[in-house]
Amino acid sequence: MISILRGNGVRLGLVPRSGRTSATRVSPPTPRSSAMCPPQPPNDVGPSGTKFVCGVIRSCEAESVAESWTAMQAESASPSTSSPGTRPVWWALGAFAACVAMTWTAGALLQTWRFVPGLVLTELLFFATPAYVALTRNRQPGAAPDPCFRPPRSGRDVLWTAGLAVVVTMVAVAKGVAVRQSLGLPLPTQLLSWPLVLALAVPAPLAEELLFRPVLQRAFATLWRPGTALLATAMLFGLVHGSFARFPETFLLGLFSGVVFLKTGNYWLCVLFHALANVLGPALWPVAAQQPVLFHPLIGLALTAAVLALAWHWRPPDTRLRIWRAHLRWALFGRNESPPNPVGGRAPLVVFWAGTALMTTLVAFVTVAEVQHVRAVKQRTPGGPQVRQRDEWRLETNAVIVVRSRVEFEQWPATRASWTFALGYPDAKVTRVEVAGEPVETRVAGAGTFELVWPEPLPPPGTVEVYWEMPVTMLEAPERGFQIRLQALVPVNAFALRLALSPGCGYVFERAPDRREDTVFSTSGNWPARRIFGTCGLGLRRATPAEVAP
Repeated sequence: MISILRGNGVRLGLVPRSGRTSATRVSPPTPRSSAMCPPQPPNDVGPSGTKFVCGVIRSCEAESVAESWTAMQAESASPSTSSPGTRPVWWALGAFAACVAMTWTAGALLQTWRFVPGLVLTELLFFATPAYVALTRNRQPGAAPDPCFRPPRSGRDVLWTAGLAVVVTMVAVAKGVAVRQSLGLPLPTQLLSWPLVLALAVPAPLAEELLFRPVLQRAFATLWRPGTALLATAMLFGLVHGSFARFPETFLLGLFSGVVFLKTGNYWLCVLFHALANVLGPALWPVAAQQPVLFHPLIGLALTAAVLALAWHWRPPDTRLRIWRAHLRWALFGRNESPPNPVGGRAPLVVFWAGTALMTTLVAFVTVAEVQHVRAVKQRTPGGPQVRQRDEWRLETNAVIVVRSRVEFEQWPATRASWTFALGYPDAKVTRVEVAGEPVETRVAGAGTFELVWPEPLPPPGTVEVYWEMPVTMLEAPERGFQIRLQALVPVNAFALRLALSPGCGYVFERAPDRREDTVFSTSGNWPARRIFGTCGLGLRRATPAEVAP
């Protein structure tokens, strides 16, 4: 190989095609990665007409891939008790197996205990920890830092990653809407709480991408072509989420996160893609539930074409490619050539496919049980529109609880002349009422009972928001954490209550004094409509002088 290092960090490599060896030391071949520039046409060099290939690689994009290739070659050459080069694959499979076993058992228990803290612990303990162990065990002594963990060097790659994440998330939601409608599953209608959004935006992408990109996808690339390794990783990413009802969207997000890794070789850009998808996706689901026409399958097909166009234009292929299938393959997988030194042995492949078959069987059982449960609940639920209520209580500094009760209707009540609702506390007073965001008037109909007159014309089915307040003295049993009555304004199919504490209100949560808000009560929904959900404690106590915020 003749290697010339030019200014500005551009390397020109001339490689003879004749395959003749030379006495001089040959540098490692250019890494087979789509992060490299498109291949240049062959040039005739020299009077003898010997053909050479001239490859131009921008160092800011290919240096990390070259170092990754060198590290992979060193790992493949290291001695192993099994076939040569299989050590990274075995550690990757072991890390993934540990992740699945712990996530589906201990992780499920943690999230049942406290969903958001349990989710964070699951990501850190059962995704990030096995991935870190696999990376450290595969690292050679004295090796240079892994180039995939360097900050992105190109602002263009950051912008393309963000744009691709937005469009891919819209396609994923469209696919998810189609699957849920075909299975008869309800669409999510509520926005996520801020703690859950933060958990999905920070620890989840950091931990999951650490396992699926530098560990799994890189290890599979020593077995198969990049496209096959990418599809295998995306399949595992979809299965680990535990439901075929979500598989189309999770598979799609895992696939294009892997595309980002193929094109850039950068872990942080994959984290950015994953974080944007986790934040934007839950925000789009309520829109899809209210305006399903915006996520029609035909619109999903158009968005899919936009995704492929974005992936293609990110790094366009050689202009000599004229076949559309070649262009599509380039957009997703780059060159898609076999690894330079594929590892041998059938044992890793047998373990991979056996584990995948076992996961598929378990996920199928879970999905069937989920669908049967939803259908059984619908059969038990009396006919009529579904109604859900979400209460947000805020304890202010003047010992007054300010409440917003949000009643969500799938269909307005048939009797539209008036609507009567009742508060569960006699000294509670209504401050204002809004129907679909527009204020309406109410009048007292009895002790704690109020009547609302529907506006004309009625807006599309939506929400009624009742703002009311009451003193803390209305609560019972302060020594037991302040007992409250879980009573909805009207018969509802689901009820949830969330409490927030204003700074300096003089109260703290007994179990977590540093927490400022907490979900006190929540039902899964789709049950027969009722108004009374029993009683429970807010879990409060009076704050000590040291705990009172200034």
